[in-house]
Amino acid sequence: MLMCDLRPFKCPQQFIQFKLGLNKAVSANQSVTFTFNAAESSEDMQRFLEKHHYHFKIDLKLGVLIVEPIRV
Repeated sequence: MLMCDLRPFKCPQQFIQFKLGLNKAVSANQSVTFTFNAAESSEDMQRFLEKHHYHFKIDLKLGVLIVEPIRV
């Protein structure tokens, strides 16, 4: 499982780093865990994942997002 720390970033850089981390995970066909600042909005990330049919779990209080690779 890959790890990607988004806590140092604010929107829109947070979303850009999220997509870069997600692309690395997809290329490696691995799950990825993102940690983010709970004070920052995660709605863009959630919308993106839902739109592209990713399986994910999010804990808004802890600021943790786990994304599973897409299985075909």
